Amino acid sequence: MSIPASALIIDDENHIRIYLKMLLKKFGVAKTYEASNIALAREQLAAFKPELVTLDLNMPGGNGLDFLREIRAHDADTYVIVMSADALTSTIRAVVEAGADGFIRKDLPPPQMLEELSKIFADDPSASPSG
Repeated sequence: MSIPASALIIDDENHIRIYLKMLLKKFGVAKTYEASNIALAREQLAAFKPELVTLDLNMPGGNGLDFLREIRAHDADTYVIVMSADALTSTIRAVVEAGADGFIRKDLPPPQMLEELSKIFADDPSASPSG
């Protein structure tokens, strides 16, 4: 995917949302929206129709994986990157099956996080969630 004009960051941890917003801004993402729970994420997604969604799996008010399936049921075009500290093979498999476009461990150090986002924005096949 090329650099998106807008992104919705869905994570219940404020410091993660701030961090991702900062990183996306470095890449030139013009507008970023934030949601700290699934209900707010639904509202933000409908209101702003972002090109990119970053989605944490463990969220209050719902399961991130279920929300990913919900997004895909209504919108096949929004690019969704699942970001989670849970990088078990079974989790990544479930994320791929649910329709994620990418998976990034959210506990990566900043240089590695930048590298992973660079791969995604450059359409590098090694950035695909299935490896």
